Order: sequence, then structure tokens, then C-alpha cells
Amino acid sequence: GQYGDQGYDGQMIDPNMTAGADGNKGPDANQDLDQFITRDHVTRKYMCLLCEKLCHKSRSNVRNHIESIHFPGRFQYACDTCGAVVNTKRALEVHKSAYHSKSH
Repeated sequence: GQYGDQGYDGQMIDPNMTAGADGNKGPDANQDLDQFITRDHVTRKYMCLLCEKLCHKSRSNVRNHIESIHFPGRFQYACDTCGAVVNTKRALEVHKSAYHSKSH
């Protein structure tokens, strides 16, 4: 899919903690976001439980939707190459592609 089915390694940001550039504050994003995902056993597609507007065959696409639409700014992802910090897993993928791909 567009976002792939790679692991989702973002971290929740506790507003009472200062999040470091490594993005390793708080619980695991997979567990946090998966509580808002259900799977239709007939269509075998995943759905956002918060708005029921997004239904997709890829769990990671639904996670991206939940993170960016329902919890904007609650996660941080640090680039392992340059340390840049972004707020969604998709933004990290775009950053790496734009600045650290083999063609650059």
C-alpha cells in the first residue's frame, strides 16, 4: 500500500515530559493506535473506530489516519540519519525519501 505495512515505531508524547529528539518517550504507538482499529471479518478490512470514515485493507494506513487526523502532534519520530524530528510516521518516510534516499 501507499504507506506499506512496516512496523509503527512512533511514541506517544506525555505532555508532562520533555520529549527528546529520539522520540522515545511514552508507550508504543502500535498498541496506542490499535485500540482504535477494528477489522471487519467479512470484508477483512480495517476501520477507524473513532470516525468510522476510513476503511482499508492495510492496518498501517488506518494507523496513519488515526495518528494524523485524531491525534495530531501526539507522536514524534526522529530520523536515524540526521536527527530531524517529525510528527507522523508518514512524514518520516517522506523526509527520508527526500533527504536520505540513495539518489541524493
